[in-house]
Amino acid sequence: MRRLLLNFAVVAITIAGFLLTFTPARSEEEIKLGAGIVPKAGVERTKKNQFKRNPPWRIAISMPGVGNSWIVQMLEETKYEASRHKEISEFIVVDAEWNPAKQVADLEDLLTKNVDAIIVFPVTPSSVSAVVDKIATRGIPVVSAGVLEGTNKQATILSIGRESFGRVGGEFLVKQLKGKGTVWMIRGVAGVAEEGFRYQGAVSAFKGTDIKIGAEVYGDWSYAKGKQVCENLVMSGKPVDGIWFSGAEMTKGCIEVFQEFKKPLVPMTGECNNGFFRVWKASGVKAVAFIYPPTVGEAQVKAAMELLKGKELYKEYVSDFPPITEQNLDKYYRPDLNDNYWVPSGLPEKKLKELYGKK
Repeated sequence: MRRLLLNFAVVAITIAGFLLTFTPARSEEEIKLGAGIVPKAGVERTKKNQFKRNPPWRIAISMPGVGNSWIVQMLEETKYEASRHKEISEFIVVDAEWNPAKQVADLEDLLTKNVDAIIVFPVTPSSVSAVVDKIATRGIPVVSAGVLEGTNKQATILSIGRESFGRVGGEFLVKQLKGKGTVWMIRGVAGVAEEGFRYQGAVSAFKGTDIKIGAEVYGDWSYAKGKQVCENLVMSGKPVDGIWFSGAEMTKGCIEVFQEFKKPLVPMTGECNNGFFRVWKASGVKAVAFIYPPTVGEAQVKAAMELLKGKELYKEYVSDFPPITEQNLDKYYRPDLNDNYWVPSGLPEKKLKELYGKK
């Protein structure tokens, strides 16, 4: 019996040693960039220490433009996250004013400022590809807020809206209209990459149905412009059974137009904006809201820092928030904050009250 037990022990130790020898080494711990932002399935990682630089760091962000409250809050989230880290000695913000040529010039100028990492919100997906290649040859990591065309030299991509934004709204309208009817498409800023992806996502949801697009106009992601184009459409008498929007500030304005004209509300799509939540609740309109998180600003800074620390990041991340419906609307709506607030936020409550508290 003793010999049998000894032989069993030897076999067990041998098997354990074999498994230890051939068990693949654990990869580096997965970096979390923020709630609801997850790696895209099947993408590779950057190499360990590929972009490692010793702090302090100078990090820059190239903005596409300003003009709507989402961008304003996203930039606040970005600057707040950068301010929390003593390793960042300077955080530089440049604004392309929705001009692709200016954005290229801005990025060229940043190369002369010896920055350590650059965050890019592209005006169009192809306009910055050549300068991104140039940046990459200097060993500077580029974090892109959106997919670029004509280059694969960006270190990582935060692809948080795109077609899924439009598809969520499109599928909602298909369900509400039972697959038939006429919809209006109120789009964002013409020529901007994200806007085009959202539109294509919505159109893909309509394929195979009897839904027709009765009107298509650009509202520039603006409350005032969105309200004006909606008023023009209502006054035109064009038939409409549902409305798809590329941004919620336009939805808010359009609901108000329908109410002012005493026109029965039709199903409308929205976004994660407090002002939209307010009119949604008050009007009872049938709606859905895609979460396009302003916390991507926080994630951008985290991504840049992790790359500079030499950590491995996935080459692309996507948004994985479930949409907001009438069932969970109260979870997100903040009646104590004004219409310009977007969810979710990484800003401290004191800062939120300072920026968005009702006066």
